[in-house]
Amino acid sequence: MEGEVRVAEPGDLDRFADAFGPEQYHLFRSRASQWRRGLGEILVALRDGRPVGAVFVSWDVADEPAVRKYLPGVPVIFHLHVAAAHRRQGVGTGLIRAAERRLRGRGHTRVLLGVDESNRAARRFYLRLGYVQPDEPALRGLHAPAETYDILVADLNRA
Repeated sequence: MEGEVRVAEPGDLDRFADAFGPEQYHLFRSRASQWRRGLGEILVALRDGRPVGAVFVSWDVADEPAVRKYLPGVPVIFHLHVAAAHRRQGVGTGLIRAAERRLRGRGHTRVLLGVDESNRAARRFYLRLGYVQPDEPALRGLHAPAETYDILVADLNRA
């Protein structure tokens, strides 16, 4: 990926509305309290100084009881988004790999994320990056207001 990936600064969030649209802006804004409390961070991919992608990484307690039970203390990658004009150019991979490096630097050995059951492209993307679906049935078919999703996990020390 050409460009840079870095930890977002407070002023970066305001630029997300123009770069990604209001819905994506509000999704990232909804995680800002965790960010401000030091329970996670937003990584932003920039090209020519403009945001082209972002991802939120949390080391806060997971929302889902099943995740807390079967994957306690495992950090979560939330909401990877790449602007449409920059997809399939390595931006998403760069963001995920940067998130993984930062989590390894914090001493974590695994990371998890949820992938919508209907989003086959996202599932293929994460599987290609080394994420796997755990054997635990309680980590499949989880429900959020607008989606049903599965948990995928990656070993941060994989080759």
